Amino acid sequence: MEFEKAFNTYTNAPVLAFDPTMKDINVFKNKILKGRLLDAVKQLRWLFKWLRQEKNLAKYQINFIQEGISDKDIPSYKTFKTHIEEYQLTNKKLLLKIDVDGAKFLVFKNLEIYNQLDNVIQLIIEFHDLDLKIKEVHDIIKKLSATHTLIHIHGNNYGDPFEYNQKIIPKVIEATFIHNSFLSEKILSNSDYPIKNLDSPCDKSKADIKLDFFK
Repeated sequence: MEFEKAFNTYTNAPVLAFDPTMKDINVFKNKILKGRLLDAVKQLRWLFKWLRQEKNLAKYQINFIQEGISDKDIPSYKTFKTHIEEYQLTNKKLLLKIDVDGAKFLVFKNLEIYNQLDNVIQLIIEFHDLDLKIKEVHDIIKKLSATHTLIHIHGNNYGDPFEYNQKIIPKVIEATFIHNSFLSEKILSNSDYPIKNLDSPCDKSKADIKLDFFK
């Protein structure tokens, strides 16, 4: 929650944080049933740590909600449209931050979401599994370009990168978009990424991943 805390500190804006798994005891139970006792103990310790941290979120105006995002309304998961309506955000200017991995790719396969982002001023997406879904990520970015422009990209250095078309690509990237209404023109970036004094490695014990696959 460090990003969310920093966001509130700089803007004094409230934060809604959605995640159905943070306090899901079934994750712990499933590891027990599979005989993964060490993992179960780690999960339980992590859960208690999170419960202690959650108590401090109020001072950062962070409201944690035990729900996730999906392409349809199901138990513990709701569509983006449902979340927006339920929390009366339809006419608010938003910064939306979302991790896209696994089933969450289905969210962007539903074409309706691309028509529901007009009040999202800034969009931050962490794309996972690029080694398996690089074409899907490309398609999502292309569709988003109708309303939002990619202005920054950073490679998550947890895990090893992979090679694609003779380029080294991270398996996880963090992409930042801004609403097109804030741009008078679009100029293709020739910057080197990561950017010094702006980006920092997710895993502090390893060097950041240099990106040149867009050149």
